[in-house]
Amino acid sequence: MDAQFVNNLQILLQEISGASSTEAIQKATTALNQQFYSTAACVPALLTIAKDNGNSAVRQLAAVELRKRIAKFWDELDDSVQQQMREAVLKAIVDEASDPVRHSMARVISSIAKVDIPNRKWDNLVQFLYECCQSPTPSHREIGIYVLDSLFETIADTMEAHLGHLFILFKTLINDPESLVVQVTTLEALGKVADFIEPENRDEVSNYQALVPSMVQVLQKCLATDNEVYASRCFEVFNSLLILEAPLLNRHFGELIEFSINVGSNEELDDKLRIMALNFLSWTATYKRGRLQKLKIVKPLIEKMLPITAQEDPEDIDEDSPSRVALRVLNVLSTSFPPQQVFPTVISHVLSYMQSPDPMLRKGAMLSLAIIIEGCVDYTRSQAGDIVTLVCAGLGDPDERVRRASCMALSCIADELDDEIASYHEKLLPLIFNLMNEGSMVIVKYAVNALDCILESIGDPIVGYLPQLMERLVVLLDSGAMEIKPIALSAIGSAAHSSGEEFAPYFDAVISRVKQAMALTGDDEVMALRGVATDMAGTLAEAAGKDAFHPHLEETVQLALQGMESDSSLMRESGYCYFGVISRVFKEEFSKYIQFIAPQLLKTLRMDETVQFGFDLEETNEGEMAGAGGDEDDDDDSENLPFNVNTAVADEKEVAADAAGELFANATEGFLPYVEDIAKELVELLGHYSDTARKSAVVALFAFIRTFNAMSKPEPWKPGVPLRVPIDDNTMSMIKVVLPALLQVWEDEDDKLVVIQICTELRLIMKDVGPAVTIDYVEDISTRLLEIFEKKALCQTADLEDEDDRVDEEQDDELAEHDSLLIGAAADCVAEFAEVFADAFEPIMDTFLPHISGYANPTFATSERAMSVGCLAEISKNMGPSITKYAETLFQAFMEGLGDRDLEVRSNSAYGVGALIESATIDASPYFGDVLKAVYPLIKLEDNTNNARDNAAGCVARLILENADAVPLADVIPVWISALPIRKDHLEDIPVYDAVCHLLKTKRAEIEPSLPALTPVLKQALEDPASLISSESKQYLSSL
Repeated sequence: MDAQFVNNLQILLQEISGASSTEAIQKATTALNQQFYSTAACVPALLTIAKDNGNSAVRQLAAVELRKRIAKFWDELDDSVQQQMREAVLKAIVDEASDPVRHSMARVISSIAKVDIPNRKWDNLVQFLYECCQSPTPSHREIGIYVLDSLFETIADTMEAHLGHLFILFKTLINDPESLVVQVTTLEALGKVADFIEPENRDEVSNYQALVPSMVQVLQKCLATDNEVYASRCFEVFNSLLILEAPLLNRHFGELIEFSINVGSNEELDDKLRIMALNFLSWTATYKRGRLQKLKIVKPLIEKMLPITAQEDPEDIDEDSPSRVALRVLNVLSTSFPPQQVFPTVISHVLSYMQSPDPMLRKGAMLSLAIIIEGCVDYTRSQAGDIVTLVCAGLGDPDERVRRASCMALSCIADELDDEIASYHEKLLPLIFNLMNEGSMVIVKYAVNALDCILESIGDPIVGYLPQLMERLVVLLDSGAMEIKPIALSAIGSAAHSSGEEFAPYFDAVISRVKQAMALTGDDEVMALRGVATDMAGTLAEAAGKDAFHPHLEETVQLALQGMESDSSLMRESGYCYFGVISRVFKEEFSKYIQFIAPQLLKTLRMDETVQFGFDLEETNEGEMAGAGGDEDDDDDSENLPFNVNTAVADEKEVAADAAGELFANATEGFLPYVEDIAKELVELLGHYSDTARKSAVVALFAFIRTFNAMSKPEPWKPGVPLRVPIDDNTMSMIKVVLPALLQVWEDEDDKLVVIQICTELRLIMKDVGPAVTIDYVEDISTRLLEIFEKKALCQTADLEDEDDRVDEEQDDELAEHDSLLIGAAADCVAEFAEVFADAFEPIMDTFLPHISGYANPTFATSERAMSVGCLAEISKNMGPSITKYAETLFQAFMEGLGDRDLEVRSNSAYGVGALIESATIDASPYFGDVLKAVYPLIKLEDNTNNARDNAAGCVARLILENADAVPLADVIPVWISALPIRKDHLEDIPVYDAVCHLLKTKRAEIEPSLPALTPVLKQALEDPASLISSESKQYLSSL
C-alpha cells in the first residue's frame, strides 16, 4: 500500500472533520472524489485510517467513506488484499473503544458481506459474530448483535436460513444482564426477523411470540431510565409488527395495549415517552381493528383516552402533546370502528365533563366531541340539536380555553354536519358574534373560523345577518391582527357564496380590498392573506355574476398569474383555485388565458418531490459524522419515501388536478392543445403516495371524458349492448387512456376514500356518457366491486387480520361509516350498471344480488339496510322488464323492508316495491292490498323525513297505473292526495301526475269527490320550477 497515498487521504479527512465552513468541506470533498475515490486503492487505505488514526472523528469518517466504496471497488481487489481486510476489520471492531466508530465499522462488515456471502466467501463471519454475542465482554456482545442486525439489511436471504439458531441466541441477548445496548439492538434485530416469518409457519410464530414479553421488558427498562432514544427505537419495532401479516403480537396483545395505555396516561413520565405509547395505540386502532374488537378493548381504550384530552397543550399548534395524540387515537377509533361502538361512550363522558368544575375537563370534552364527528356523521345527524346545545354551552363558558375549544369543535362539526348545524344559526350566530367582540385575539380568531364554516351552508337566512356580519368582518380585515385577516377574508367569501345576489351592496368595497391583498408581498402571514384573497376573488365572481365581475377580470387574472410566478406553492394553489372558479363563470371567454395557465399546470404536475439528503440517515442516527465525499457511487440503497404524508408539492398537485378538470370543462376548445400532456401526468398521479392527490386525479380524468363527450354534442345515449348510439373518437380515445390506468391502480388501492371516489365517478360518468365508458371493462370493474361487497378489497383488509381476529357475525355486521360509505358507493355503481346495460345486466345481477340483498339483514345498521333496499329498488327501475326473473325475491325483500324499524329503510322499500311492480311483466295485483296496507303509515306521516311520503305516494301511483281496478280507489284516493304535492323527491312527480291524468282521462268516478282537494295540489305542482311532471301530463293538466 502506498504510504503517501494513505497519508494524503488522511490529511483531507482530517480537514473535513475539523472544518468550520461549508466552503472548506466542499473543497476537500472535491479533492477526495477526484484524487482518491476514483481508484480501488482507496478501500484498503480508508480501512487503515479507520483503524489506526488517533482521532475518533477521523476514524468514523473513514469508516463511513469506506462503506460507500465497497460495492464499486471490492471485486477489483486481489483475493489476498480482501482476506487481509476481512481479518483487519474484524480485529479493528473488537479493539475499537468508540461506539460511533464501532457502528460504522459494523456497517463496513455488512457491506463486505453483501458482496462476499452470495459468492460463498467469508464463511467464518457468522461464527465470529456468534462468538462475539456469547462473549463475557459486554462491548463484544454489542458488536456481535449490531453486525448481525446490519446483516439483515444486506444479506437477508442468508440470515433467514439461520432463524432457528438466531431465536436461541436472541432469547439470551434480549435478556442481557449488563448491556441495554445489547437488549435494544436485539429487539431491533427481532423487528427485522419478523419480516421473514410467514403466518402459516406456526413454529416460528410461536417462537417469536415467546420473546415478546422480554421485548416489552426492554421497552420498560428504557422508559424507567428515561432513555428517549432507545424507547423510540423500541416503539418503532412494535409499530412495524402491527402491520405484518403474521400474528406475532397476538398472544400478548391485551397486555401490550394495557402497557401502552398506562405509559400514555402516566403524567410523571416525559411527554415524549407518553406520545410514543399513544402513537402505538393509534397504529393499533388502524391496523388491528379485529383484534381490538375481539378483545372488547374499544370502549376501555376510549375511556382511557378521554382524561388525557383534558391535559395542557403547548402553544405551538404543530407540536405534539399527549392530549393531542390522545385525540388522534379517538379520531382513528371513530373512523375505523362502527359509530355505535364509539359515539355513545364519548358522548356520555362529554356530558359528564361539561358539568365538571374543572375547565380542562370541559376543554377536553369539546375537543373529543369534535374529533370523533368525522367517523360518526350519519350516526349523529339525528342528534344535531343535542350536539348544538352542548357546543352552545361551551361557547358561553367562563373559561377562555373552553370557549376556544368550543369554537374549534363547532368548526369541525359544521364541516361534517353542514346543513344540520346551519339550521341552528339563530342559536349559534349570536354567541359567535359575542366571541368576535372579545378582547382576546385568540378567541376572535377561532370564532371567525367557526363562523366561516357555518356561513358556507347557511343559505338564505344569511341575508338577515349580513349588515352585522360585514361590519365586524371588514373591521377585522382592515385593522385586525395579521393572523386573523385571512380568516376574516375567508368568512367574507363564505358570506358572499351563501348570499349570492344579496351580497351586491358590499361587492365594491370587498373587491377593492381583495385586489389590494392580491398584490401584497411579505412574510408567510402576509402571503397567507394574499393566497386567501386570490382564492376569494373567484368566489366573488361566482356570487356577483359574470357581468358584475367583468370589469375586474383582467386585473385579478394578472395578479393571480403574478402570484403563481413566485416561489410559493401556496400562491400556485390559490391561483389554481381562482382560475378553476373563474373559468366556470366566464366559460369560453376565459380561453384566452389558458395559454398562461396550462404550462404552469404541467410544471406543477411534473414537479419532483424527491428530497435528496447530503448524508446517510441511518448512520447519522447513530451519531456518526455526515456529509463528506458523497458521490454517485454511494451504495446506500435505503429508501426514505413518504408514507401517506401530504407535502406542499403533493397539495399543489392535488389542487392542480382539480383545476385541470374544471379548466377543460369550461374553456373546452382553448384547452385542447394541452389535454394529451396533462392527461398523461394525471394518469401518473393515480399512483401518487397522497390519497387526496389520487382522488383529484380520478375526478379530473373522468372530467376529461365527460368534456370530450359534451363537445361532440352526441345524441342521448340508449341503454343496452351492443352500443346503440355511437361515441366520438376523442371520447373513446380518452376512455382508453383512463379506464385501463384506473383499473390497474384500483386493484392495489388501500385507501377507502379513494375507492369511494372511483365508484362515485364511474357511476356519474356512466349516467352522463352511457354504456360506452364501461362496456369493454365490465368484467374487471365487476371483480373490484364484488371484492368490496365481500369485504376483500385491499382497502378493507389493510389491518391484516388473521383468522384469530375474526369477530362474531353480528359484530362483524356493524360497519365503520367509511366502510358503509364504500359499500354504498359500490352499490350505486352496480345500480348504474343496470341502467346503462338494461337487459344485458342480467349476468351481473346474478353475481351481485345475493351480496347486495345480504346487507338488508337486521343485524346490519340502518345505513346498510337502507343502502341494500335502495340499490335493489334502483335496479328494479333500471332493468325494466328483465327484472321479472328476480321479482319474487325482490318483492319479499321490499315487503320485509316496509316492516323495518327504521323509516329510511321503509321509505326506500316503498319506492322499490312500486318500481318493481311497474317494471316486472307479471300480474302483481293480487298483492296490491298487502302493499297498500304497508305504505299507508308512510302516507299518513306528518312530515316527509327520508322522502317517505314522496316515495309512498309514488308507490300508490304506480299501482294505479299498473291496474287501477285492483286498487280500492274510493278509500285510497283521499289519503293519497293528502300526501301531495311531492315535497322533495321530484322524480316521483312523473308517476304521481301520470296516475292523476290516467284517473281523469278514464273518468273514474272515485276521484270526483277529491277534486276540490286535488285542484290546489295541481296548481302548486304546475307552478313549482322543481317539478318534473312528464311533458304529456303537464300539457293535459294545464289544459284543464
